[in-house]
Amino acid sequence: MVEDAFGRLESEYCPPLDPALLSAILSDYDLTEESNVQEARATLDSLKESALLEEELGFDASGTGGREHGSVDERAESGRDSASVSRYTDLSSVSHGIASLNLEQSAHDGSENGSTEDLENLSEEDKISTLVAVFEGHITRYSVQHTLKKCNGKWHPAMEELLNHVYLNDTEGSSDEKKVSTKSIDAFSEENIHRRGRKGKNRQKALRVRDINSASSTPEGSPAPSTNRWQSSTQDIDFIASRVSTPRATIASMYSKNNSSLPKTIAAVLKLERADDFSQPLSDPLMIANAHDLQSDFSSLSQSYINALVFTTHPSLATASDLAAALTRPPSPPATGGGIQIIPQYTKPNLDFSDDDHLSVRSSRPVSSLSHSDSTALAGTYAQSRSLALEQARAAHRRAKSNRLMSGAAAYYHQEASNYSSLSSAATASAADHLASSQSTATSVDLHGIDVLNGVRIARDRVEAWWNGLGEHRVNGRVGAEGRSEGYRVVVGRGTHSVGGKGRLGPAVGGMLKREGWRVQDEGAVLWVRGRAK
Repeated sequence: MVEDAFGRLESEYCPPLDPALLSAILSDYDLTEESNVQEARATLDSLKESALLEEELGFDASGTGGREHGSVDERAESGRDSASVSRYTDLSSVSHGIASLNLEQSAHDGSENGSTEDLENLSEEDKISTLVAVFEGHITRYSVQHTLKKCNGKWHPAMEELLNHVYLNDTEGSSDEKKVSTKSIDAFSEENIHRRGRKGKNRQKALRVRDINSASSTPEGSPAPSTNRWQSSTQDIDFIASRVSTPRATIASMYSKNNSSLPKTIAAVLKLERADDFSQPLSDPLMIANAHDLQSDFSSLSQSYINALVFTTHPSLATASDLAAALTRPPSPPATGGGIQIIPQYTKPNLDFSDDDHLSVRSSRPVSSLSHSDSTALAGTYAQSRSLALEQARAAHRRAKSNRLMSGAAAYYHQEASNYSSLSSAATASAADHLASSQSTATSVDLHGIDVLNGVRIARDRVEAWWNGLGEHRVNGRVGAEGRSEGYRVVVGRGTHSVGGKGRLGPAVGGMLKREGWRVQDEGAVLWVRGRAK
């Protein structure tokens, strides 16, 4: 039924619409229901009308409008000989000198081919005089003679060589650019020879200069700031914990195991969050687009880490960029300054933040006042708006190839799609919370009808709340044995209604619970949590 509806819509709207776009839009609708098919048709009709209108307007991606074909063909042959010269048109004085030349030998023919032949037929003295006139004030006569002789008397190769000399000389003389090292015979001139003295004197002089510079750069009476390891560790852990859903206690443990290295800890967290499919590609269209943008900004990262960053922080691209920047940041050198370093005394840190702090952060999330049905409808509306914004971003990106101003429009619509995706995810999470609350008890939760991401989140929160509710019975031997033995029941289903008949929710929830240190008993459709693993 779904394949037939998809085939009919594809034959009706493709072309002018792209099949990938059609598939992305129809993924938001249930094609087994006629009402959803009609809503999809309304969306596709508007997109098809826009695409047909664009084709009728005759949009030319090159931006030339197809004009001046004749003049381009006429100038094609003559443009080959002068292509190398035109590369240096930024040298206005040289260009004006060439334009002002009045060669009597080429007056009978106005074409550039004739001028080229006449220049090559000039005598050696005339070529030297012509080149000296062109580069007046930039190149000496001796340099012109030497260059022409090196080029076997050919005018055009000598012209290109001299243009290179002018460009390098101007670059070396400019104050806002780096100097270019002098080449060939000019490198042996007196001003380019660096005289070397005795090593001992130079070393002592360098030490004196370094002491003077350090004394002048450091204000008197203000010691160099010292970084406290406690503060640095706390800041790094807070940086990661505020951007991922991994518990703070787990991050702190990873940070200690990785020798207090922020990049290594982020890499370990990414592998933990996406342990089952770390090397697998992304499937969500918005995630793929975010991964493409992130890859363009951080080309040194592998595709596996890019996908893990986008998957872990979805839908926030800014959070993924923050983690990627920290992941690629070079390690700072350790402080090696001498002297006595005064370390301030702090109150003993509270390291017991494994459960309470994590729960307090999660419980502070505002709960939507909308019902489950309203939240679901709102999520669908946001998802449709996200799809439309993505299509507008793709169209603007295609037009940006001929009009660079459209790049700003593409970035705007891409940001709009990201905002709608965030709103859709929030509405979906609210709907999942309402549904889970309606079908759960103090010792069980039913995750039927909930997607994988929200199912994993809800299972983590419910299991932690159950464990905290046991209080002292968690560790009080025989007194709490009965409560622990009953366990917590998480219903995940067998996945018979999933694509391919293979469930995804059960493995995801079970893997998360095992990674976070819970003893899990897998009974297929039900997962029993029996407490913390020893």
